[in-house]
Order: sequence, then C-alpha cells, then structure tokens
Amino acid sequence: MTRSRKLNTPAAHTPAVSPIRAAALVVPEADFDDTIARNRGLPLLDPHAIPRPPVGFRPTDPDTRRTRLRRFAGDLRAESMDALREAAGRDLQAELGQFAPLAPRAAALVERLTTTSDGVSRAEALLAYEREIDQIALSDAYALLDLENKQYTNAVEHDVSLVQHYRALAKLFTARSAAIAEGMAQAKSQDASTPAPGGKAPA
Repeated sequence: MTRSRKLNTPAAHTPAVSPIRAAALVVPEADFDDTIARNRGLPLLDPHAIPRPPVGFRPTDPDTRRTRLRRFAGDLRAESMDALREAAGRDLQAELGQFAPLAPRAAALVERLTTTSDGVSRAEALLAYEREIDQIALSDAYALLDLENKQYTNAVEHDVSLVQHYRALAKLFTARSAAIAEGMAQAKSQDASTPAPGGKAPA
C-alpha cells in the first residue's frame, strides 16, 4: 500500500476586505471606556440611505438670510409655539379685525415648525456622529501611514528601488511637511505684526 503524502500547495489568496469590515480590524487606541474607542467600533451608516435635500433647493447666502428673515430676540421658540397654538384656536379676524392673520395659517405653522424642529435635531445628531466617525477614520489613517512612512524612510536608504512603489506616500508626507512649514511661517508673521503692549509693533 502506498502511503499518501500531503502536497505543499500555495496558500490561498486573502480575500479583499471591504472598507466597512476593515474598520472593525483597526486596533483601538484606548480601552472601551473611552468614547473614541467605543465610537470607532460603531457601524458605519450607508451614505445612500441618507436622504438628500429636495430637487430645486439652493442654499440662500447667509447674509441675505440675516437681513431678510425675521426672528425673535433670544430663544423664544417654545413661547412662539404656544402663541401659535393659541391663535390656531381662535377666530382671529372676527375678534381682532379683518386685517388679522388667518387662524388656519397659525395651525399650519405649528405643524410645519414641529416637523422642521424634529428634522433639525435628528440631522444635527446624525451630522455630529458622521463627523466624529470621519475624524476617527482620518486619525486611524494618519497613524497607519505615519508608521508606514517611518519604516519606508528607513528601508529606502537600503533599497532605492522602493521609491517607485511608494510615490503616493512620499508625496503625502512632502505635502504635510510643506503645510507645517507654511503654518509656522504664518504664525511667525502674525506674531511679528501683533502690536506690543506699548502699542508699537515688535521690532
């Protein structure tokens, strides 16, 4: 009887990891009592599930909104809602005259403001979540690429051929160094133009 032998077969290729699954492979920087470490492990939202504004919406310039839209001084939203509900229950034109607004208009505004307020609260919570998750992912990307760059800087001294395989990495950290230098130069320029306590710019 011929004894069977195991053949040395090549290892199977590791399947590609989706970006969403890859996020779960990131080692936390802190224990899970830390909100950043906890939030890193939360599920990513499908961008296609987030609704877009209705077709035809064009944001108004902030200055135009400031000058044209009327507002109550201070945070009087609750009080204005109470006043609208009060108006909705009265016959305004019969009691206040023909130039008074229509009560159904007040009722419609109560419903509209209730919907928009809930929408703003949900959108702000969602935006806060998306921003933090995005910032965490960018931080993780920086940590990975910074470690890669340190190893590359050491390795390329011994193998110059690596340059052609890591052009994007080198370009990234060259741009980072330039941005840091520019920021330092701007800070130095601002310090130089800041008046001294006596009212004169430093020499």
